[in-house]
Amino acid sequence: SLKSLGLRIQLGHAVGEICCNACPAYNDDFVIIDNNGIHEVGLNFCGCGTAQTRTNQLLRARLFPATVVDPKSAATFRVLKQYHLLSFESKASVFEFYQGLSRLTENIGIDPPKDRYATFLRVIRQWRILKLLKRSARGHFPDGVESTKEGDCAVLCPACPHPGKNLPEDWRNAPLAKEWLYALFVGIDANFRLKRKHVSNDYVDPGLSKGWAYFVEERAYKAHLESHKDSMQERSMCTSHSAVNLADTKKSKGLAATGVGTVDCARHNFKLPNAVGDLQKGEKYINMDYLFFSVMRHRDLKVLNVSYDIACQWSRNLWTRMRTL
Repeated sequence: SLKSLGLRIQLGHAVGEICCNACPAYNDDFVIIDNNGIHEVGLNFCGCGTAQTRTNQLLRARLFPATVVDPKSAATFRVLKQYHLLSFESKASVFEFYQGLSRLTENIGIDPPKDRYATFLRVIRQWRILKLLKRSARGHFPDGVESTKEGDCAVLCPACPHPGKNLPEDWRNAPLAKEWLYALFVGIDANFRLKRKHVSNDYVDPGLSKGWAYFVEERAYKAHLESHKDSMQERSMCTSHSAVNLADTKKSKGLAATGVGTVDCARHNFKLPNAVGDLQKGEKYINMDYLFFSVMRHRDLKVLNVSYDIACQWSRNLWTRMRTL
């Protein structure tokens, strides 16, 4: 290892400077995950009177610590950036990527590197949410991240109507024959390939975004579902719409979600803010209604066009159900 070769990394000082009060990492045992492998290194923190916290010392060296209390592991910014991009293009899981790094470090199996898979899994989640907030410029707000509202971090469809941004000031006074120019077109559907197993709970594995982008705010969504858990699904009057009548028959054993429901910009295929939510047992109205009206509360419009493969059934008692939200 790099440590056995005598390498020691000194934080808090410029390269070549000697720290008068160097403090080794906890148990002098530090692991760095990089895009060229998993390395055991000797690492010293600066213990001078003007030294910053150990977390800040690592971040200034472009090392993302696994914890803020006596960190013993860190991932480099470049490996986090590499996996973040790779996950979008190759759909590789964190486990597969980490196993590749482990093989890159030692491919024989005689002396495998220390297991830091759980660490890397936690760090990449934090990295993703920080990048989301950074790209949404949330760090420039006086109240900080806590002032972020639901949907603030979503990328808006640039071609959809946004009053005050891409519409003329008198768009509300457009003649009837021209109102379609300022109409919003949305499509509603569900994807039952995006299943999620019931392997944890919200207490030990809480969400980080709080509805800041595309998914609805989880606590309010689950509270709505809990308050309507005894409501009966309306039966379809159309013989060919199995999505409605078979909603209660979806296999949900061992699954926290049998799929996701979503509301998209139908013309440009953009996900809308707070338009995505888990489906617990099929494509029920209580789920889809909540997602639809969650999107609509962000909108100021006169004409709305909705495309849904079960729209003929879903729209029958929509306004009645709306009053219960």
